[in-house]
Amino acid sequence: MLAFSSVRPSYVAGAFYPSDPKELSNMIEDFLSRANPPKLEGKLMGIQVPHAGYIYSGKVAAYAYKLIQGRKYELVVLIGPSHFYPFSGGAVYPEGEWKTPLGEVKIDEDFASKLIKEKMGFFAGERYHVREHSLEVELPFLQKVLKPGFKIVPIVIGPYNPQRILQEAGKFAKLLKGKNFLVIASSDLSHYHTLKECRRRDKRTIEEMLSLRPSLFLWQASKMEVEACGASAIALTEAILSNLGMNRAVLLKWGNSSEAGIGTERVVGYSAVAFLEQDPDGLQKLNEKEKEYLFKVSRKAIKNALEGEMYTPSEPPTAKLKKPSGVFVTLKKKGFLRGCIGYIKAIKPLYIATSEVAVAAAFRDPRFPPLKKEELKDLKIEISVLTDPKITFPSRVKVGRDGLIVEYMGRSGVLLPQVPVEEGWDRIQFLNSVCMKAGVEPDCWRKGARLYSFQAEVFKEK
Repeated sequence: MLAFSSVRPSYVAGAFYPSDPKELSNMIEDFLSRANPPKLEGKLMGIQVPHAGYIYSGKVAAYAYKLIQGRKYELVVLIGPSHFYPFSGGAVYPEGEWKTPLGEVKIDEDFASKLIKEKMGFFAGERYHVREHSLEVELPFLQKVLKPGFKIVPIVIGPYNPQRILQEAGKFAKLLKGKNFLVIASSDLSHYHTLKECRRRDKRTIEEMLSLRPSLFLWQASKMEVEACGASAIALTEAILSNLGMNRAVLLKWGNSSEAGIGTERVVGYSAVAFLEQDPDGLQKLNEKEKEYLFKVSRKAIKNALEGEMYTPSEPPTAKLKKPSGVFVTLKKKGFLRGCIGYIKAIKPLYIATSEVAVAAAFRDPRFPPLKKEELKDLKIEISVLTDPKITFPSRVKVGRDGLIVEYMGRSGVLLPQVPVEEGWDRIQFLNSVCMKAGVEPDCWRKGARLYSFQAEVFKEK
């Protein structure tokens, strides 16, 4: 370890935030009292927050910090950019304590030591934290909202070759397993544009951040397609958490420096985002009566269409069938596929959607000619009621549980959960196949394609 003072001082107290403890405490309490983040389901694993002076970005940051108010964490990992020193990798502050006007916070020396010993691009680099504000400004908020006893591991990312440590996110994640942790990505957004341009750029950056494609986000930042001074911190945070089950990012608040009354010509943008693991099990779990009703609706809709008659389903027996839901109807004739079409998104009540996609599967699947009357008696109907799709990652895909949607280069494809099971595919074959279904190269999932997973309750006619 490097030799240095056991206590890191507050380098930016009195500049980025008040140096008087009471004034600082009151300011943070005021920000928190005004913040009104949405109620979120799932396990909160991390947040993204800005790091400008409190008068500019404090009210935005408060939306994220209010989510963790009153919580107790064993470890808080702070990841931010280096604004002053050029280097490659992640500089870890390995020992001692960090001081703010509100007191001192201990470094988790055991975790820091393990991280450094793994030799994956993280090293003991106390000197790279001197004068750096990107992590220091987060501490007073943490001291105000969290229960005492948490420790921190501060890491600043150098500007050279940030992809290097992104590749080690899986190893980093393994060190976090079993711990009660929170990961914080510290970053502002666009810098010194007009207000109109700031909003335009920040909207694009936030959209890409929420898409949870860390490698692509980092590449886009290098090409100035997105703008965030802590793009590497955001990407690393997303990559680490995705290896631990994180599957959703939610925008809590965004704003900019013009809201502090300093003009609209040289504006800096800010955002607060929550990273969550949400339970994929949102299946409706229909009972036998409800399933039988949907089979009857499907058959009646197809039969009426064959006879040239309109069809309006009868009133469903339960409220569950009136709830909007994604649904696919698969038609099989003597065991072979005869048509399959559906709604991925929950845009219509389940009973209405089922009747519509049954007709579409019978007459508008481009892979087959329209159904004929004489075929109806040989048809077997299979219905798949879907959960809402959520962002996923290749490593999280599980054959037999997940259906997949891929989006790449303006094309998209979908495969239901039962398809890889029926075809005997493994995970890689499943990923390759959904890419081919979209009409793109099989390995598009390795090249920044956007993946969504969903689950389905699948039931077949007897």
